[in-house]
Amino acid sequence: MSSRTMAYASGHAQDALDIFSPGLSRRRNTIQDYANMEFLESYGEAFEPVQNAFFGRERKARDRIHWQFPHDKDERVRRALEWLHDNEHGVGAFGLNKFLQTRERGALFINASYNSRADTSPAFDWLTYDDVVETRDRLLQETVGFYDPAMQVYVFVFLPSKSGNSLAMWRRKVIVPNSVRLSHIREIELAKAALRRDYPVVVDEIR
Repeated sequence: MSSRTMAYASGHAQDALDIFSPGLSRRRNTIQDYANMEFLESYGEAFEPVQNAFFGRERKARDRIHWQFPHDKDERVRRALEWLHDNEHGVGAFGLNKFLQTRERGALFINASYNSRADTSPAFDWLTYDDVVETRDRLLQETVGFYDPAMQVYVFVFLPSKSGNSLAMWRRKVIVPNSVRLSHIREIELAKAALRRDYPVVVDEIR
């Protein structure tokens, strides 16, 4: 992972919205404007048992990451997706903040099997484009490389196999609330202007 992503993962990255508007991060992190709960983060812990499934080189991406499984067959996945739907405004603001922190396109990930030690809220991780390139999965790279971070954030919910060598994945698009976007439009424009021009997709096979 890049140094900025590592700073986030270790919990030392300063909140970008708080830099530009002191005090906003404290209100946003407790989601007072959107929901009466905190957003939890695993800081990479939820990814520890799925390193092979995401980044392994012994198997092709199509054998590690599966997109076609129905989401309602597992209660943990269903709960995560329902929570995401019910809290999408707060998640949109949360994802925008992660973009401003890392100054790079990325996405939020939820491990549906991870025990977040909270009965009502899943734990999130943020991966940048450079991180998802290492999966060699085309859909992940195309999604993260070509969305508009001012308008939306993508959230991926995944469920690992028992072995941890493969996983099922579901993708959801969440809209950034207009009030948050408009109040930070200058910072967003500066961050977008600094983005790279090209986001090449790297795959391990050509179909």
